[in-house]
Amino acid sequence: MLTQKDIDNLEIKDKRYMISVGEPKELYVRVNPTGKKVFYLRASKFKNFITIGECQKGVLNVTNAREKAKDLLKSMYDGKFIGKNDKVMTLEKANFLYVDIKSKKLNSATIKKEQSIFKKYIIPTLGQKDINELKKDDFLPIYDLMQKKGIYETINKNISLLCRIFEISRQRGDLKTDIILQLKDLKKFYNEANHNKVKHFKAIVEEQEIKNMLECMKEYKNHPRTNTTIINAIYFTLLTAQRSKNIRFAKWSDIDFENNLWIIKADEMKVRTNGDNIIPLNKYALKVLEIQRILNGDKKYIFANNNGTISENFAVRFFKFYNLEHTIHGYRSTFRSVYTNKSNELIQQGISKDIAEMILHHISGNEIERAYNRAKAIDLRVKLMQWYGNYLNSLCEFCF
Repeated sequence: MLTQKDIDNLEIKDKRYMISVGEPKELYVRVNPTGKKVFYLRASKFKNFITIGECQKGVLNVTNAREKAKDLLKSMYDGKFIGKNDKVMTLEKANFLYVDIKSKKLNSATIKKEQSIFKKYIIPTLGQKDINELKKDDFLPIYDLMQKKGIYETINKNISLLCRIFEISRQRGDLKTDIILQLKDLKKFYNEANHNKVKHFKAIVEEQEIKNMLECMKEYKNHPRTNTTIINAIYFTLLTAQRSKNIRFAKWSDIDFENNLWIIKADEMKVRTNGDNIIPLNKYALKVLEIQRILNGDKKYIFANNNGTISENFAVRFFKFYNLEHTIHGYRSTFRSVYTNKSNELIQQGISKDIAEMILHHISGNEIERAYNRAKAIDLRVKLMQWYGNYLNSLCEFCF
C-alpha cells in the first residue's frame, strides 16, 4: 500500500506507466513523462476504468482518492453507479463482449495473444469512443505507426480482430455504421502496400519437398550438436499433424499407451467447443515416445528441456540450418495436402476428408453429432495415421 510520500517520490520515466496504490486493490496511479500523476479506478469486474483525478497538493491526495475509489466501488456493487459511457457502446465495451463470447469457444491462450496487441495499440486511444462514431481515419495513425515499426503482419491481424469485434456488435444491433467495410478496405490497402515486405513461409505440400525435408531431418538427427529432444519434437509434430504448442505441452499423462492414443483435453485446444482431440499414434510416433521415455520419463512433459518446456521456436534452427523456406506450423498443411493428393486411394479404404479434418480438430456439427463422430471414427483415424506414417517412411526411411 502506497503512502502519499511514496507517490510523491515515484520515478518519472520517458514513458508513462501505471502502478497499484492499494486499499482498495482497484486503485492505481498513472505517472506521465510530464510528472503529472493521475489516480484511476480499474474495476475489471464491472468493466470500468474511471479517472478519479490528478494528484495535487491541497486538492487531491491519496487519502481522498481512496475514499472516492471506495465510494465508487460501493455504488457499483449496489448497482447504483452510472458511468458517463454506460449508455454508449464504446470500443472497449464491444471488445469485452467479444472476449466474453469467444472465451466460451476459444482457448484462453489464443484470446490472450490476439488481445495483447489490441490493448497495447487500440484501447489507449480509441477504447472509450462510441463505436458508431468511429471511422477508418481514426485507425490510420495507429497502423501508420505499426508500419514504421515494420510489424506488417500485426496490422493485418489487428484489423481482422476489429472486424470480428464489430460483427458481434452489428448482430446485436449496437453497430449502425459501415465501419466493418471501411476496415476491410483499409486491410486491403495495407496488404497491397506491404505485399513485398511480409515474409510468407510456404507450406510443405509437394512430394519432392516433403522427401527433401525428411532427408534433411534424417541428416540433422545425426548432427553432433543436435538436441535429441528437439529433433524428436519435430518428428512428432510431423507424424501427428498437431500444433507446435500442443507438442510443447504434451504430457505423459495424456498418452493412452494401452490403446496407442494421444488425448489432448479440449481446454488445451484452440477451439475448445470441438471437445478433446484424440490422435492415434502410429508405430513411428510410438518410437519417438519410446526414446523420449528414456530421456524424460521422469518429467511431466514429454519434450521437456532443462526441467521446463522446449521453446516455442524449437524448430527454427533446423529450418535455418538447411535454408528451408518453411516453418513447423506448415506441417498441418502438409498432412492435409497429402490426404488431398492421395484422396482417391484413401477413399477406397473408407477414409473420407472428414476423418482427416478430425485429426486437425476441425469438426463441424452440433455437440451430440461431434461426440458421436469422434467415437465412431476412431478405427478410421487409426488407419489413416498409420497410412500417413507409412507414406512418409516410403519417401525417406526413418531412423530412430
